[in-house]
Amino acid sequence: MNKNSILLILIIMMGISSLSPALQVLSVNGFENQWSTVSPMPTARGSHGVAEVDGKIFSIGGQNETGILANNEVYDISTDTWSVKTSMPTARSSFAIAVYQNKIYCIGGIIGEIDNPEPTGLTEVYDPNTDSWETKRSMSSARSDLSANVVNNAIYLIGGKQYQGVDLDFREVNLNEVYFPDNDSWIEKSPMFISVFGYTSSVIDGKIFIIGGSRQFQETETGISVQFNQMYNPKIDAWRNLAGIPTEKSYAGSGLTKGVTAPVMLYCIGGIDQGGFSDINYAYNIKQNNWTIATPIPTARAYLGLVEVNDIIYAIGGFDGNKWLGTNEVYKPLNYGTVLPKFTVFSPENKTYASNNVSIILSVNRPINWIGSSLNDKKNVTLIGDTILSELLDGEYKLIIYINDTFGNEVGSDTIQFKVDTKPPNISVLSPENKSYGELDILSTIVIDEPVSWIGYSLDGQETVTITGNVTLAVLSEGDHNIIFYATDIVGNNGSTETIYFNIAQFPILILIMLVLIIIIIIMALYLFLKRRQ
Repeated sequence: MNKNSILLILIIMMGISSLSPALQVLSVNGFENQWSTVSPMPTARGSHGVAEVDGKIFSIGGQNETGILANNEVYDISTDTWSVKTSMPTARSSFAIAVYQNKIYCIGGIIGEIDNPEPTGLTEVYDPNTDSWETKRSMSSARSDLSANVVNNAIYLIGGKQYQGVDLDFREVNLNEVYFPDNDSWIEKSPMFISVFGYTSSVIDGKIFIIGGSRQFQETETGISVQFNQMYNPKIDAWRNLAGIPTEKSYAGSGLTKGVTAPVMLYCIGGIDQGGFSDINYAYNIKQNNWTIATPIPTARAYLGLVEVNDIIYAIGGFDGNKWLGTNEVYKPLNYGTVLPKFTVFSPENKTYASNNVSIILSVNRPINWIGSSLNDKKNVTLIGDTILSELLDGEYKLIIYINDTFGNEVGSDTIQFKVDTKPPNISVLSPENKSYGELDILSTIVIDEPVSWIGYSLDGQETVTITGNVTLAVLSEGDHNIIFYATDIVGNNGSTETIYFNIAQFPILILIMLVLIIIIIIMALYLFLKRRQ
C-alpha cells in the first residue's frame, strides 16, 4: 500500500469523524454513572469471550502469559463468586461469542501458539444447563478479532482479520457470514463498507453497529485504530455510516443498556487509542446519533470482556499494557435508576363483569418495593401480588394501580373503568297467556329489560329452541301446553320466566258441518216427498 493510499484512507476517516456533533460531558448524579469493583476473575486473561445466561456471566478461552487458553469460568452475580466449568474443547482466543436460545456459541479465533497463531473457523457450542460442549459446522473463512451478533434466528460474523503468507501476515477483511443455528448452515451477506478488525459491536433495534476497530497498513507492524461507526441492517442487507466515535479506538468493549432501568445507550469502553491503553467511556445515543463521554473505567485496558446484565455493565479481564488482568469492574450507566417502571394490568379490563369478585392481575418489568390500588378515588390499599376485589355490589367502578420501584420512582396506571352486573335479564311474556286459545298458531311476544346475547324457549318440556326475537308457535295440537322462555345477557347472566300454561281448544267445526249436512238431507227428503204426493 503506497503513501497516497494511506492518505486517502485517513481523509475518509476524518470525513466520517466529522459527522460527530460536539461531545457532551455529563456529571455524576447520585449513584448513576459510577464504577465499583467486585470479585476478580480467577484466571487473569484477555481476548476471551464473555456471555450472560440466566444471570450468570461465563468467561471462556482467551490468552495470558502462559499461552492460549480453554478455561471456562462462571461468575454468579447474586453471590459475587466464581466457579469453574467444563473447558472449551479447543483452546483459543480472539474468537466471536454469542448467546442463542440459552446456549453459548464460540466461533473463529486463533489457536496454537501465541507467537505462531493459526486462524480457525471452528464453531463450538456450550450448554450451561448440562455443562457440556458440542461442535457444529465451521465458518468457511478462518478469521479472528471479530464479533458475533444475534438478530432474529441468525448469528452474524462480520469483518475480522485473516492470516496469509509464509510469515502469517494478517489483513482486515470485510466478510459478512451468517450462521443459522437451527439448521447448522452458513450463507454470505453484503460485505461491510470499510474492513476492520478488533472492533466492538452491539445490536440495537435489529441493526448491527460496528464501532471503531483497526486497519492494517504494510508500512506498519501494528494496526491503526479508526473512528468508524458502521451500521448494518440485516432486514434489507444494507450498510450505512453514522456519527463516528470521537477518538480512534480498537479492542474496546461494548455494552448496550436496554431501557429497563437506564436509557437505551451503546457504551464503548477502554481499548487502544492514540494515547495507548484507554480508560475512556463513550456512550452513543442512537436516536440523536451523537456521542457522550461518561465516567472513565477505573482500570485502563484493552482486550477486555464486556457484558450487560439488567442494564448494569460488567468489564472483565483484559490487558493494561503490562500484565493480563482478572479485574472485574461494574458500571451503573448514565441516568441509571431514572427510567420509570413499566407494568401491564391484565385484569380488570374496561368491561362489565358478571361476578361480585373481580381479580387484579398485573405484570411488572422489574423488581418493585410496593404495589397499591385506589378504588373509586378512595385511599390507596397495598396489594400483595395478584389479588381479588371481593363482594363488590352491582354498579360502576374506577380503579387505578400504583407501582413504586426500588429506586423510588412511582407510576400509576390509566383509570380502569368497569362494571359489575350479576342480575339476570328480566323477561316479560305478553303472549301466550295462561288461558285457552281457539287457533293452532300462537304468536309468542316477549320483552327483555337489557341487551342479550341469546334467547330461547322450551315448549312442553322439550329441548330448548334458539330464537332471535318474537316467534310464532305453529300448528300446535289441541290440548294443554306449557312454555318457558330463557335469555342470557351480554356478560353471561342467565334469566328465565315462570312456566306459562295455556290450552288449545278449537270450536267443534266438524259437528257443525255434520248438522248442516243432516239438515240439508232432511230438507231434500221433505222436498222429494211433497213433490211425489203432488
